Amino acid sequence: MKKALRAIGIALRVLAFTLIGLLLVYNIYTLVARHAFGVGIPTVFGYGFAVVETGSMEPAIAAGDCILIHAEEDYAVGDVITFLDADRGQYVTHRIVLRAADGFITKGDANSGQDPFTVPQSAVVGKVVGVLGGFGKFIAFVQTPFGILVLLAAGAAVWGAAALLSFLLRRRAEQKQAAGGEKAENAAEEKGESGGKDLR
Repeated sequence: MKKALRAIGIALRVLAFTLIGLLLVYNIYTLVARHAFGVGIPTVFGYGFAVVETGSMEPAIAAGDCILIHAEEDYAVGDVITFLDADRGQYVTHRIVLRAADGFITKGDANSGQDPFTVPQSAVVGKVVGVLGGFGKFIAFVQTPFGILVLLAAGAAVWGAAALLSFLLRRRAEQKQAAGGEKAENAAEEKGESGGKDLR
């Protein structure tokens, strides 16, 4: 039981530190890419995250969702893509409804009409390959300085809890071992006393 609890504690600590470490590394990379190099949606191995701010793609994607984007070599009608609208300086996530000679015609699923412009392929960040419903607020939060501090605090809390659990388990094992030794010593003393008695 003790070994199982210790193994669970180690596994939880490793998992928590891995997740927190990855989030911190990604956040630092994102901040540097955005502020030093002007990359709105940084990607790692072609993958990037974005938080959806409007409901133009409902019900497939709602405001507040976090989307996983992957850069593809080409895109087809029906793909949901994230692209930079250069005129407004904003990133938009809409579905490709037509292919034009100079790019793509897009439309939000919840919008009544198509977007009034053609999206050149060079403006496309990638195709939406995953949606984390309602997770956008958390992603946006952990990318703030306060959110990074919370992640660090969470890592310290996990470390402290694991250390406390390990200490309690070790102390309990020592107490059991001491109690067992005391019992063995008492039994030996009783045996010695009984062996020295005159049984006549």
